[in-house]
Amino acid sequence: MPNPKMLKPFLACYPLLACYLAALLLAQCALGGTSASQWILVVNGQSQNSLTLANHYCLLRDIPARNVVILNDIPNSNSISIDDFRKLILSPVIEQIEARQLTNHIQGVAYSCDLPTAIDLQSDLKNVKDLPKVLTPTGSINGMTYLFRWVMQNDPSYIGPDSNWYATHDAASLLKIFQGTPESIAELQKWIDEDQNEQAAKRLDQLRSESANSYPLDFLAARQWAMAGDSKKAIARLNDAVRKGWRYRSEILDDPSFDALRDDKEFQRIVSKCPNEEFKVLPAKGFEARNFFAPNCTESTNPKHGVSYLLSMVLSHTANNRLTLNEAITHLERSSLADFTRPSGTFFFSKTSDVRTTTREPNFQIAIDELKKLKQNTQIIESVLPPVGSSVAGITFGVSDFDWNRSGAKLLPGSLADNLTSLGGVMTPSSQTKATELLRFGAAAASGTVAEPYALQFKFPLPSLHAHYAKGLTAAESFYASIQSPYQLLILGDPLCQPYATPPRFKLSGCKDRQSLTDKIALEFLPSEEDNSCDSVQLTWLIDGKIQTQTNFMSKLTIDVAPEDRGAYEWRFITKGPKPIETRWEKSLWVLAGPEETHVSLDAPKRWSRKDGQRLKLKVPKIPEGTQIRLRFHWNTLEAQHDDQGQFELDPNLLGSGPIRLQPLVCDLDGNILYAGLPSQIYIED
Repeated sequence: MPNPKMLKPFLACYPLLACYLAALLLAQCALGGTSASQWILVVNGQSQNSLTLANHYCLLRDIPARNVVILNDIPNSNSISIDDFRKLILSPVIEQIEARQLTNHIQGVAYSCDLPTAIDLQSDLKNVKDLPKVLTPTGSINGMTYLFRWVMQNDPSYIGPDSNWYATHDAASLLKIFQGTPESIAELQKWIDEDQNEQAAKRLDQLRSESANSYPLDFLAARQWAMAGDSKKAIARLNDAVRKGWRYRSEILDDPSFDALRDDKEFQRIVSKCPNEEFKVLPAKGFEARNFFAPNCTESTNPKHGVSYLLSMVLSHTANNRLTLNEAITHLERSSLADFTRPSGTFFFSKTSDVRTTTREPNFQIAIDELKKLKQNTQIIESVLPPVGSSVAGITFGVSDFDWNRSGAKLLPGSLADNLTSLGGVMTPSSQTKATELLRFGAAAASGTVAEPYALQFKFPLPSLHAHYAKGLTAAESFYASIQSPYQLLILGDPLCQPYATPPRFKLSGCKDRQSLTDKIALEFLPSEEDNSCDSVQLTWLIDGKIQTQTNFMSKLTIDVAPEDRGAYEWRFITKGPKPIETRWEKSLWVLAGPEETHVSLDAPKRWSRKDGQRLKLKVPKIPEGTQIRLRFHWNTLEAQHDDQGQFELDPNLLGSGPIRLQPLVCDLDGNILYAGLPSQIYIED
């Protein structure tokens, strides 16, 4: 595996196109952290495995029906061109997010199995001159989804070595000046280097006024005004920096630029109010799809500030004999049970002479130091895999081939396992052990590149992946918080797994599942009695997957039921914990409104076997006069129609197997939906 020492910049000619789709994902209020209702689940409707795995994941994670997108024109191939990916997968998904009115809270896109995982990027890269050999023209389905803003604009900036500004970076990245043309940036740097402080300060002031999140520029301007001898402006800029987010007191105290201000009382007051965080590595934080990130890793809800992302993972891979469908289901069941369990094990870091481990070894200690602060066990081992009998909470290692079963080590439920090798994410028949092996033996998530990565650290997760996870981030957040260039990394597993999170739990009082409502209803959100719980800072109420109310947390909520409301509705309540992790906690229930004759139900067997080759028979016993009934599978309205007795006969191949949910829809005679009935769950056996 080659390991070049240098990588020259090559994408300066492709400017950031941050405003594309701004209206699509821009919200009035930005949230952090992720939970079930904030994920889109994409399914290949022509694959029984894809449908079945999605059915199980929806039940395990309580994914709202509105969030499931079934695509039916997916090529039966492991690879797809970037043009076809845009046309057949990414564009339809984005269109559905908008059409289903989910733009204000979706955080990520999860793909079921049997979708192409490798994306051929050559048509986007054909006009890039002097493309370095190490930037191979193959991307992963989740990487291209995460970087969707560039992808949708055919802008190959997505292939750059530092395209992910949500990821944690060295704290010095904050002081990166990126605004303006390359010529103006070089001119400003020249003034700074040559101590032309007043000119530099004036230019920085101009950039400050144009920035949506300016506290790093405030600090730089304060430094230049101080060296220019203008103490009044220096103190004003420093005050702005601290007020807006500068949290590094030692950087002020240790900077000789501010020596002339040490005795000033206002300077001292500002310094005393500044937090004293370590200026080493920027902290991990809950992900927010409506925030736009700049190259200095600052964020803003203003689209002009930078680029936004969408978390993305692939649940599993069952083609080409990677995992059986049952193994994939078992893996997701195991990871879903690991949430909030705080498994007691050790985080291992493999140190061998292989370039696959030496690439990441320099960053071991940063991760270990953070894990120790969290009272987690860590160990550097000089073998590829942990010793026999080890309980593995997480592992970073690097080897082309391995046999986990022979190691005798146990991957704990909820663990993350990350192996650096060339072909760990290449799911066609090829050499090297695949990332799916780590899922098979217990990991909640694992990753591998879909083409030769050339052992470059920026293409793989930093060892701090495990520290982010141990702080409470979800698996998806932890991976993306630790990789600077995710275009080529296939991330497999349960994106919502969060064993170390402390959720803002609550008990709901005032309404029961399937309760009939007539007028007002008073709800109360009671504190949880469980120890592993944090305070709630925000409350969100959704109806059928759409946000209705979002407010600072309140313990009581009164809801008016409108006289025209009919049928069944899913109510979902989400609480959000405090910064920086902002863990979410959800509860859902069904309620009924309107007169009893509008409470339509579906007679369906609880279990049904497809072995006899028959069609699935269902019945709506009572159809309101002047209406017809249609059936909704996830969010798709099926074409099947009932007979005069209200009976349906369904082709089970449209549904997959496992736990499926079907909801009766009351429609007028033209097919327009009037209201819905309670869903029924049927377990279809093969």
